[in-house]
Amino acid sequence: MRLDEEQLVEALPGYDIGAELGRGGWGVVLGARHRRLGREVAIKQLPRAFAADPAVLSRFVAEARLLASLDHPHIVPIYDYVEQDGLCLLVMEKLPGGTVWSRFTTSGLTPGTACALVLAACSGLQAAHQHQILHRDIKPENLMFSGEGALKVTDFGIAKVVGGQETMATRAGEVVGTPAYMAPEQAQGGDLSPATDIYAIATMLYELLSGELPYEDDGDALALLFKHAFEKPTPLREKAPGIPEAVANVVMRGLATAPTDRYATAEAFALALAEACTAAWGPGWLNAESVPLMGSNALMAMTTASAPLVGEPTVSARPDAGEQQTMVRPGRVPTSEELVPSPPTSIAVPVRRTITVRARGVGIVDVDAQQLVPVQQVIPPPPAGVLPGFAALALALLAVVVSFIGLGSPSTGGNLGRGMVTVGGVDPAAATTVHLDLAQPVPVTLSRQAPKTVTEVELSFVVAGHRVLQREAAVTPGSGVRTVDIDAGVARYLLPGHMTARVDLLGQGNELAFRTFGVKLSQPVYLTAPGLATLALLGVLIAYTESFLHSLRRGRRVVAPLIGLIVMGLLLGVVSVLAAWLLGGRQPTVAATAVSVVIGVAAGLVLSIAGIRLGRRRRFRFTRQA
Repeated sequence: MRLDEEQLVEALPGYDIGAELGRGGWGVVLGARHRRLGREVAIKQLPRAFAADPAVLSRFVAEARLLASLDHPHIVPIYDYVEQDGLCLLVMEKLPGGTVWSRFTTSGLTPGTACALVLAACSGLQAAHQHQILHRDIKPENLMFSGEGALKVTDFGIAKVVGGQETMATRAGEVVGTPAYMAPEQAQGGDLSPATDIYAIATMLYELLSGELPYEDDGDALALLFKHAFEKPTPLREKAPGIPEAVANVVMRGLATAPTDRYATAEAFALALAEACTAAWGPGWLNAESVPLMGSNALMAMTTASAPLVGEPTVSARPDAGEQQTMVRPGRVPTSEELVPSPPTSIAVPVRRTITVRARGVGIVDVDAQQLVPVQQVIPPPPAGVLPGFAALALALLAVVVSFIGLGSPSTGGNLGRGMVTVGGVDPAAATTVHLDLAQPVPVTLSRQAPKTVTEVELSFVVAGHRVLQREAAVTPGSGVRTVDIDAGVARYLLPGHMTARVDLLGQGNELAFRTFGVKLSQPVYLTAPGLATLALLGVLIAYTESFLHSLRRGRRVVAPLIGLIVMGLLLGVVSVLAAWLLGGRQPTVAATAVSVVIGVAAGLVLSIAGIRLGRRRRFRFTRQA
């Protein structure tokens, strides 16, 4: 006689106990037949090691009573539950039609069928959630078919019975449950809600539509669980470009890391999915799938009408939609033609599982109850952000060094010979540096050797190879010594320290000769526009860098701080060039500016990686301590 058969017969005297049907989340599953009713049933037995735990036993009784109270066409009905002499048994409907997983891996499922099955499952989940029951282990194996082909959600609450509010694992690092579909809050030991089941069913739908999971699965259960907790999923349309964008958007929103970013209820998720499918595949698409959908008039209406029915709730399928609110949207009653099934052929191509490796957790029948611990105690910590932090600091210093060393130098020279012109009393063709005070007009004197046809003198400045702030003064043609004063104007406020200047001799608008030369300006550098800009940009750089890092460390949204730190890296390159100009007299060149900015952007990117890692590690430590 099989193990426990005598006890089973004693506990269930009205049943003929049959063969073992398999081993599932609850443990051993046996077939049986009610003698008087002739009804075939399945008996699920919780392993004795767990049933002996008073806390587990108490949760079993409480959860069994709740499950027995559920009455929905897409939830497997519980006929009886027994707790006697160390046995914990659930008697439920026998489902001979197999699982969604078996169909998916053999004949495959079309996208339309996959969506239809998920709508049916959501109809059942909504009913369970309204009774404060979470499933916590939604997966294709737990969606089964009755003999008539109706989808039934099975194995409610086993995770809660075994571990209470915790997701459990063995001390050796084996996860109890199915890590491929676990929500981030399950991996981190956080509070669970209907959004937890929505994440699992969205993960399952992603797999049914693409043939792959949203995260790379190398067979390591803990590594996969870590990805769910701390990484972003691959967009569905990258793996299945043929899936309509609206449908993919619904799936990806269901996979949001934060529970508050997902749909608030299973019904909201299902309505959004039904609306997207109907928009993509036309009214009546569900009828062509031969998938019974029961228990939700709103869902049925959404799949048959080309526009929402009058008075029916509607939920947006956009991934960026805010908190779901059921609202009444004006519409029209569909015509009889619109109710005729007319699905396109694009949803008739079956999808099958495309990879063979699959990270699996362990069932409770295969583990030692005494070796179970909360999963956050064994999940590996995220990589530290120390190395990226040092790399970012090194790159930032490199950007500063490049700016102060400089790449290239402003060119000087020209065809204006010695002794022809003086600027500020100094011959620019003979002196290395000319000292100028732009607060006063700059005297430019033409000697007798200068061309007699000169009618205009132009003084300008060169920044990164470009002439700026050009100022002119007219000169009387002749052969004698001629002097003009050129007012620098706003240049006194815009130009700091060391500069490159250029003097041009013009005749009737034509250039006769020029000379480019270095100058040292006498006005205080910090009272010029570049000086003030450097101080202001430095303050912005420090404040915003800290703000963006704080957001990443706190585990908030990643995209905006990441882009912000890259921009701050660009700003670092600019500030470095300005500081080198002000403090070191190193005039900016195009090459030095470009290289400093590129290195600064790299520093910002690496710093963002360090911040993301710090945020993950912080969240990991928090969940470990909780």
